[in-house]
Amino acid sequence: YIYQGKLRQGKIFFIIAGIFMIILGIYLWIQAVIVQKINKKVTEKKLITTGVYSIVRNPVYSAFTFIFTGLLLFTTNYILLILLFVFWTFLTILMKNTEEKWLKNEFGEEYELYLKKVNRVIPWIKRK
Repeated sequence: YIYQGKLRQGKIFFIIAGIFMIILGIYLWIQAVIVQKINKKVTEKKLITTGVYSIVRNPVYSAFTFIFTGLLLFTTNYILLILLFVFWTFLTILMKNTEEKWLKNEFGEEYELYLKKVNRVIPWIKRK
């Protein structure tokens, strides 16, 4: 069944989109980990709400989602894109039950306000 999803035409669009997604993912990861120094902030028990964290709560997860999306696009197989929804669902459940609970306990109302303003993984859809 997987071979039936292989594109015969329009492969170049998938490949270009894949390159764009991988570059975007790498950029998000660099911004979250290196520029914002997430590891240092976690050990200092500081909530980061600026920079890339002002547009997405989990830029590292977003980065990997974009990178994996790019890799799936390189396969030029539209059936494999179903894996994106599986990955997103898994990440959402995992984050809600682990990281978000810990952050709510750690930062209380400050984190609650942040939750209302910034989306979990999709950076371009702003909450009001």
